[in-house]
Amino acid sequence: MYQHFSPDLSRRFLPHCETKTLYGSVCDLRTSKLPGSPGLSKSMLDLTTSSQRFIQRHDSFSSVPSSSSSRKNSQGSNRSLDTITLSGDERDLGRLNVKLFYNSSAEQIWITILQCRDISWPSSYGDTPTISIKGILTLSKPIHFKSSAKEGSNAIEFMETFVFAIKLQNLQAVRLAFKIQTQTPKKKTIGECSLSLRTLSTQEMDYSLEIIPPSKFSVCQAELELGTCFQAVNSRIQLQILEAQYLPSSSTPLALSFFVKVGMFSSGELIYKKKTRLLKASSGRVKWGETMIFPLIQTEKEIVFLIKLYSRSSVRRKHFVGQLWISEDSNNIEAVNQWKETVTNPEKVVIKWHKLNPS
Repeated sequence: MYQHFSPDLSRRFLPHCETKTLYGSVCDLRTSKLPGSPGLSKSMLDLTTSSQRFIQRHDSFSSVPSSSSSRKNSQGSNRSLDTITLSGDERDLGRLNVKLFYNSSAEQIWITILQCRDISWPSSYGDTPTISIKGILTLSKPIHFKSSAKEGSNAIEFMETFVFAIKLQNLQAVRLAFKIQTQTPKKKTIGECSLSLRTLSTQEMDYSLEIIPPSKFSVCQAELELGTCFQAVNSRIQLQILEAQYLPSSSTPLALSFFVKVGMFSSGELIYKKKTRLLKASSGRVKWGETMIFPLIQTEKEIVFLIKLYSRSSVRRKHFVGQLWISEDSNNIEAVNQWKETVTNPEKVVIKWHKLNPS
């Protein structure tokens, strides 16, 4: 069951409906201002200058026993590292602007696709391919919806709203994913983006989502909750590995186990490495609640953390799930904000959830 709305109903609510498949589209909604980014102040140790010169990416580091750490010795011993540079897949693919609102009286989520800016598509598709946006609510039974097709340009206006009758507590445990697709000259997904609905509320919110290349992974990607604290008095960084959610499930009846590996880099060199316990997932979640301490010395000002999540099956095979860079130039805006807040507020524990990247 669905219903189409005329523009004059754009600010009104639907009557309460028991069906969970209700949706409609609303056109000619008002343009929204996008939130600005916060400013940056200097820290005591100038840690935020690190990532501007940290141009190499270390894709993996050797595993070590649980709760142990290692330090590079004075002779400069080698590490088991694979070093790669930023690839073409990390290029800027544009942004998707959306608006979210939850109507508590009718138990409905309103999802408005506003516009797509600076989108890139294959040159073989010509100057003006037709482009549409496919949305997915990653519930146990995913809900799919799709915008109308528009002619490709630097700024593609959609202004379409989709309304679904779903309880708020069910929505706050899932993600909303978008796929940017060409319809002509052939159908192809050229980019994707997503956001967590954990903070969905009755307050209308605007989002500007970075479009990334399509991955081979499920749209329901893992998230990791991290705590950080710059302990200036003791000259160290405290990193808390708290919890993971939206974890992949096993293809067998046996549950997967998960662990997190952390590498601390200074000026591109691996300084410390640690990892958590191996714990089994329950309902797609794991809670570690572990704290790692990373000492600092005066010369270690260019600090970057690489955090990687792995699963392990019953046959002891390790599988990479996703990773996150904690630094000033991380491609995760929440990671950037957490790092800035941490180094500019010594002794304060900063806790945030982060979506992991597949590479």
